[in-house]
Amino acid sequence: MTRGSVASAVPDDGDIRLATETESWPEFDLTCRVEEYEDGDHCTVFPADADDDELVTTWLTAEGDAFVDLETVR
Repeated sequence: MTRGSVASAVPDDGDIRLATETESWPEFDLTCRVEEYEDGDHCTVFPADADDDELVTTWLTAEGDAFVDLETVR
C-alpha cells in the first residue's frame, strides 16, 4: 500500500487492494499513555477525542521490543 491511498475491504485471502490514488488516509490526532509495570513499560495509543465507549475498542498497546531507538531505524 502506498501513502495517499486507501485500501478497500480486506478479503478473506488477505489480499489488500488500493481503492484509488486520489483518496487519502483519514487524519486524526492520537494521544498515548505510558504505564510502568514490573515486566516493562506499556504504551497505549488511542484517538485524542475518543469518548468512554470508543476507548474500550479503539486503541493499541506496544510493549517490550516494540520500542526502538529512532536513530537506529533511520
